[in-house]
Amino acid sequence: MVKLGQRVINGHLERTGVRLHYLEWNPDADGRPAVLLLHGLSSNAAFWSRLAGQLPTRRLVALDQRAHGASAAPEDGYQPAILAADAAALVEELGLGPVVVAGHSWGASIGLQLAADRPDLVAGLAVLDGPVRAWSETGLTWDQAAQFMQPPLPLYQDLEAALAEQRRYLKDAWADDLVEFVRSGLVAEGTGFRLPLTAAIRLQILQAMFFQPYKVLWTQVRCPVLLVLADGGGDSGFLDYKRRSAAAVAEQVPGTTVHWYPTGHDIPLERPAEIAAELERLCLRAAFAEVTSDILATDGDWTRATGYRDWTARDLLAHLSSTQSALPAVARSRAEPDAEPAARFDSDRWNASQLRRRAETTAAELKAELDAGLKELDPILAELPVGETIGAGTFAGEKAAAAMEHMVDHQREHLAELRRTLSADS
Repeated sequence: MVKLGQRVINGHLERTGVRLHYLEWNPDADGRPAVLLLHGLSSNAAFWSRLAGQLPTRRLVALDQRAHGASAAPEDGYQPAILAADAAALVEELGLGPVVVAGHSWGASIGLQLAADRPDLVAGLAVLDGPVRAWSETGLTWDQAAQFMQPPLPLYQDLEAALAEQRRYLKDAWADDLVEFVRSGLVAEGTGFRLPLTAAIRLQILQAMFFQPYKVLWTQVRCPVLLVLADGGGDSGFLDYKRRSAAAVAEQVPGTTVHWYPTGHDIPLERPAEIAAELERLCLRAAFAEVTSDILATDGDWTRATGYRDWTARDLLAHLSSTQSALPAVARSRAEPDAEPAARFDSDRWNASQLRRRAETTAAELKAELDAGLKELDPILAELPVGETIGAGTFAGEKAAAAMEHMVDHQREHLAELRRTLSADS
């Protein structure tokens, strides 16, 4: 059902007899990849509404995980692999294609499981103040951890009592736009309200998360990774553990970026604009990684005519390679304030010069150049000031995020031409 006056859709998915609810924003947005959002324990899909308002060009889908929000709460089925399969079914049902997955807290554990189990569906993974190493590595036993991980579940006299608790907890991050988030996380209990989550279900989730094999899962991740972690307040010993864990993941998983925020746990609520920029950067990284992987996988008769200008398939590959090699410099360029408008970039002249330089370069060498260009570009995109203005290239004068989005679309379009050429009948 579409809520009038809002860019949000309420939807449902049936999976193995369990009815799951989700929210979707910007269903017609053409920015690729889409983003799948996974909330934390005792939360719900509406947690992401504030962030969604900062990402109008991305299709966003937030799942109410089992026993949360408006989704069903079966007595069992809370192992990470099952919950990741729920998320995978939603991606496939909506035809989202490979997505960037952003998980907050416990949701990050499920996002990691999804990235490991279904690399074909995950183009990028963002961990938003979630665990990145097993709790068992802290030296605690499960029995010890269970004692402090399970405070009594709240029972509220009325909605205002629930809102008052969230106001106290979130402090300056609270605003009335979160009322629906609080309301969406409650079910009636007598004359009051409680969470859909029961103590028995919470115990299953916490125990599964405690023993989840993070080290093994990280070895199976094949996409760009972003760790956004909070270091504001809290126990200094635990913060040290978080820092060591993040450093271990960055060393173990190529393409991992780590950013720290001086906030509390709910970073997407405290810093929605900044987290939106983080996700936009990750989407760009994921898009370039995906299109590069697809180009590298192409093969065939490189002498075939493409029908594009007078280029052969090898010429088109050379164009893709030369463009990617130039992108790091383009991404770093900035328009000088008050400078005279730059002369229009002559793409035809530039393309001709680049093809001449690569006239004797083999397809294998061009692919190596393309891959090297991605390796140089990725860390630049990870720190890209998305709102600043690009100063060089075809899209000089545009905001950095938009310019890079245009460039990855350019690569995709030529990849499609390359595939058509190489797959054509001899």
